[in-house]
Formats: sequence, C-alpha cells, structure tokens
Amino acid sequence: MIVNGSDGMPIPRSQFESGRILTDLETAVVRFLNAHRDNAYTMGEIMDGINIQTDFSDLWKAILSGIFVFGFADILNNMVAKEAIKSNIINGMNYYTAY
Repeated sequence: MIVNGSDGMPIPRSQFESGRILTDLETAVVRFLNAHRDNAYTMGEIMDGINIQTDFSDLWKAILSGIFVFGFADILNNMVAKEAIKSNIINGMNYYTAY
C-alpha cells in the first residue's frame, strides 16, 4: 500500500501543513464509521464491516492473523490520537465512532 509521500515522491505543501494523511485502510475505517454514524463499533465489528478476514485454522495463519489484529488495534488508537475517529470504553470494551 503506497500513500502519498511514502513512495519517495513529494507531497503538496497543503498536505504537509495538515499533517493528516490517511492510509487506504484508515480511509476505509473512516468511510465505514461515517456511513454508520448512529452507532459505535468494536474493533472486531469494524474489521467485519470493512471486510477484513482473519483465519485461526492453523498455527501459521493464527500467528499472521494475530499480528494483524494487534496492528489494527494500533491503527485505530493512532486514528483516535489524530482525531480521525473517536473512542470510548463501555463495559470494558473499546468502541469507535465517527467525529
């Protein structure tokens, strides 16, 4: 996945000034949450909503899926820090929604 700037090409000054470059995956999360603004979703529900599949049927698939799940959690937390989405803890579960 190449994002403007990550391929060695210059980015526009306006993009630099905004500091808010979203990856394709982050954009998919924002679109999903915007399309369903009346609700808040857990990480697993967001993954289902943007059609991300995990597979724990054998050891290696489970390892790769686990790595992705941890990475996706980090992506969501970074998006909250960038104020691209909001989060709240309800009954011990993280929920995410659009701004």
